[in-house]
Amino acid sequence: MWVVIALCILIALTILVLCIPVDLRLRVESWGEPKLRFRLEWLFGRVGKSFRTGEVREHPSRSGRKKKPSEEKKKPGKKRRPSRDEGGLVWRIIHIPGLWQSIERLVRRVFRCFSVRRLSVDFSVGLDDPADTALLVGPASQAVMFADRWSPHSFRLTPVFRDDAVLEGEAMLDIRLYPIRTVTAGLAFLFSPSTIQTVVTLVRWKCRRK
Repeated sequence: MWVVIALCILIALTILVLCIPVDLRLRVESWGEPKLRFRLEWLFGRVGKSFRTGEVREHPSRSGRKKKPSEEKKKPGKKRRPSRDEGGLVWRIIHIPGLWQSIERLVRRVFRCFSVRRLSVDFSVGLDDPADTALLVGPASQAVMFADRWSPHSFRLTPVFRDDAVLEGEAMLDIRLYPIRTVTAGLAFLFSPSTIQTVVTLVRWKCRRK
C-alpha cells in the first residue's frame, strides 16, 4: 500500500516539475568582436545558468608543438557498402503506412512546445564598396522595415556607407519551453501504430540475422 502511495506521489511530483516552463535567453553581439551569451532559466527565473562564448585564442605553448603520431589524421578506409538485406529493410521501413505522417505530427508538436516571447534584431551592415551596400543592403533594409511593421517583434537593418566592411549590432531571442508538451509529443509518437510496426520490423530483422 505504501509503495503505491509513494509511486503516485513520485508521478505527481514528476508531472508538476515537467509543467514548469524553461526559459532560454540568447544574445548575440557584434561590436568589433562577435560574442554569444546564452542563459538557461528554470522555476520562473529563480534558478539559472549563464554561458558565454567569444574569441578563443590558442595558447602560445601549444601553437608550436608538434602533433603526435596518434593525433595525425588517418587515411580513411574503404566504406562498407550496405548489403541487399539492409537495403530491403530500409525500403520496408520507408513504406510503412502512416510513418511519415507520424513524423510530421511529431515535428509540429515539438515546435508548439516553444513560445517566442521576444525577438529583437538591430544590425548595421556595410560592404567594402558603398555601391554594393546601396544595391544589396538597401533593399534588404526596406524588407526588414516592413517585417518590423507587420510583426510583433523588433527588426532593424541600417546600411553603412564606408570603404570597409561593417557588421555591428545585436540580436536577442527569448524562448519559453514547456517540457510536459515534449513528453506528450514523444509518447504519442512512440506509441503510434506506425512506430510500433517499425520497431517490430527492426526486431524481426535483427533476429533473422542472428
